[in-house]
Amino acid sequence: MTRNGKITWTNEKRRLGDLIPWPRNPRMIKQDQGKRLVQSLEEFNQVEPIAIGPGNVLYNGHQRLNVWAAEHGEDLEVDVRVASRPLTEKEREKLTVYLHKGAAGEWDFDLLSEFNVDELLEWGFKPFELGIQSDIDPNAEWEGMPEYENSAKAIKTLYIHFETENDIRDFENLIGQKIGDKTKYIWYPEHKVRDMKSLEFINES
Repeated sequence: MTRNGKITWTNEKRRLGDLIPWPRNPRMIKQDQGKRLVQSLEEFNQVEPIAIGPGNVLYNGHQRLNVWAAEHGEDLEVDVRVASRPLTEKEREKLTVYLHKGAAGEWDFDLLSEFNVDELLEWGFKPFELGIQSDIDPNAEWEGMPEYENSAKAIKTLYIHFETENDIRDFENLIGQKIGDKTKYIWYPEHKVRDMKSLEFINES
């Protein structure tokens, strides 16, 4: 049971173009993973339904929506599971983490060792995941990149919550700083913006 009542799900169909993505979806997909999604649909058809709420709001399946729509167009009809009521924002966050962070189990590598290694690599595993020595150095792309020391250190960090837009504007006036939609943190008093030329480089030699 949830605080707002037990959720039930029904099986229906929807056009990809009718589904409404969640702007705060924290999941993303790489190009090779997208190719495997396309291959999976072509070879096995749709195995798992996409989860949505009333009004076609997307809960789970953003990557399939993006990849399949790009490959087959927005008129592609897919299987969906429709929630009996809208989820709260906090419930959406929790569902996303539950579905993608450990709730689905882990690999039994003893049993997985009975699979064909070349096929596992082709299907998406990385060599290091299978205990295979790889020539790829994950630190190689950082070679030649300068390091720098940041002398600005905070002695205290506070998280401030605003209930309304007017509260944000009032706080801006109070501290004399602008808080934009993409602002993640601020300094008080405000620090001057430092570009790469102002950073102190370290010579390892």
